[in-house]
Amino acid sequence: MAGDLGERVGPTLRAIAGIDPDGRPDDTRQRLTIFLQEQAIGLPEDLRTAFAAALALREDVRHRFLEERMRWLAGTLQRDVRTARRRADEAIRLVAASAAPRTSETSETSETSETSSDDDGSLGDWHLARLGTVLLLDGAQPTAIEERLVVAARDDLKEIVISTSIPFPAGAVTGARRAELTVLQGGALISSEWPTSSYFRNSITLPRALRSGESHKVGVRVVIPEGQPFAQRYAFQPLRRCDEFGLRIRFGASGHAKRAWKLPGLPRGMVDDYAAPEALICPDADGGIELRYEHLRVGFTYGARWSD
Repeated sequence: MAGDLGERVGPTLRAIAGIDPDGRPDDTRQRLTIFLQEQAIGLPEDLRTAFAAALALREDVRHRFLEERMRWLAGTLQRDVRTARRRADEAIRLVAASAAPRTSETSETSETSETSSDDDGSLGDWHLARLGTVLLLDGAQPTAIEERLVVAARDDLKEIVISTSIPFPAGAVTGARRAELTVLQGGALISSEWPTSSYFRNSITLPRALRSGESHKVGVRVVIPEGQPFAQRYAFQPLRRCDEFGLRIRFGASGHAKRAWKLPGLPRGMVDDYAAPEALICPDADGGIELRYEHLRVGFTYGARWSD
């Protein structure tokens, strides 16, 4: 880190990282490094590596120049340097959004498994006017039907990438996760990759190139194999602008969930055990819950978790 680090750390960062304004430079550097490493814990492995490389947080990648660190990252991820830079930018943006202090004006933006996000590395290319999800848990195979209304932010938008993770339930034996994504409308699946054992990205080509400002619906189905355990939640963590998110979960009339809690826009690390009394939701007579959010905050987590 830079020799003038003390001058570069502003008052907001000092406050949220717990850095003493009058502390020694070595103490400032150590505390900031620990804070940044803690903020990146919840990222997928490849983004965590990209974040550490970009900010020289790891001993084995403390090269003086960013370009050297990006070459190291490209080799580690087995991607080109341009993709490595995109991963680093994505990781920094996500950590910055999650670490930002919440103000009273924005702390309650909602009205009202598996985790879905949207990240193609080109975060300014498009945004979501709406994501609508129906999660079906009353059959042998948990199934999510997701419909996205994509809005192009540039001309000639031909492809989008969406990501899904299948989180491990507490106490489960870790191993490779499996999930099948099928494009139902609005495009064709051209590739899928699993950067980690529980996180996969899906590239979807659109029927035609979109112009800036033009909207287009893309529908997908994600199916988890029968008997494969997954954490009891559906969480959406936008990495780009999302104006609206609607979620309907059907547990079934037999009551697969005794209790459910809405996730009102939380830092990722709070999701697994969030159980605020005011967030408790009672499934309806058909064994379902329905939630709606508007103007979601980038990097925060929305949706629901439940308990048998």
